[in-house]
Amino acid sequence: MMLWLMLTATWTLLASWPTEATRFRVDDLGYLYTVDQFSLNRYDVNGKLQFVYSRMDLGTPGQLVVSDPLRPLLFYPETGHLVALDNTLSEQRVLRLWDAGWGMPEWVASGVNQEFWVYDALNKEVIRIDDRMTRRSSTGYLPAVTGHDPEIIGMEERHEQLIIGDAKYGLWIFDRFGTYVRSIPIEGLKELRTHAAGMTLITENELLWLRYGDLFPQAVELPMSGAVRDLDKKRMYILRDGMLHIYAR
Repeated sequence: MMLWLMLTATWTLLASWPTEATRFRVDDLGYLYTVDQFSLNRYDVNGKLQFVYSRMDLGTPGQLVVSDPLRPLLFYPETGHLVALDNTLSEQRVLRLWDAGWGMPEWVASGVNQEFWVYDALNKEVIRIDDRMTRRSSTGYLPAVTGHDPEIIGMEERHEQLIIGDAKYGLWIFDRFGTYVRSIPIEGLKELRTHAAGMTLITENELLWLRYGDLFPQAVELPMSGAVRDLDKKRMYILRDGMLHIYAR
């Protein structure tokens, strides 16, 4: 078993408020996004609600991508729709990924040059596409490339690398053309979140921080337990029991 270094800190509660959200994300500018059954909400760094986006006809949002603060993405797996928004949550483009003829789009990630990554769970590959849904490149069949049958829990593109989180193994790193680079074992990985300076890795009982280029994550001391957690710069976010808490150190 790998041993992590512990990042300790004294956390101070900045704000708390009730929410019906089940998920949230934080972008590189510090804006907070929450997702409930049909709506996406954006808050400023002080917790003030700024913008709301809602489309009941597309189903329930399954994934929110905010790695590009100027182009948040919402993916609706029930209907196969991918919605690209701007930084005011105004709708810019709606793609129906099922129309491209792929087997089973299950995860998406934002790419450079207005491109996207899509994980096809049927063919077990990640495809890079442009905004016309033209295939640009691919990782190939992941079990053959990595030696493991995938159980993907998230993926993001950062620093021209595609980072894939796998529940059974850890992280797989590819370049932006889909070429396999390396792997980083993480036991029991449940969620992957990326930020400008590094990655938040969430396991059953721990929150880990991994800087880009490093091979060994650091465990982060938590101010309280929570069902959903994230760390961004010097702030900690915890969603628990219908309350969203923001801490600073």
